[in-house]
Amino acid sequence: MKEIRVLHLVLKCKWYDMIAAGIKTEEYRAMTPYWKKRLAKHYTHVCFHRAYTSTTIYVELNGITEGYGKPEWGAKNEVTHILHLGKQEPCIWKYINHQ
Repeated sequence: MKEIRVLHLVLKCKWYDMIAAGIKTEEYRAMTPYWKKRLAKHYTHVCFHRAYTSTTIYVELNGITEGYGKPEWGAKNEVTHILHLGKQEPCIWKYINHQ
C-alpha cells in the first residue's frame, strides 16, 4: 500500500458543502510563499474541515496546478494554486498512521 499523506484544510460551509455534494472539484489557494512551501509536499488526499467543526471529509488529491480557477467556486481573478479533487474517501482514516 502506498503511503497516504493528508493535507488538512478548513473551508467555509458553502465550499465544504459543494465539495461534499460532488459539485466542486477544485479548491484554490493563493500564490504566496506560505502556500507554495506547504503544497510542495506530495499529498495524496485532502481532509476538508467544515468551518471549525468536527465535520470532515477526505478527498483524493489528483494533482496541483497553477492557473485561473472558476469564480463561481471561489477563485479570484488571478493565478492561483488549483487542487484537483478526485473521489471522496470516507473510510481513509483506517489507513492513516496516527502518531
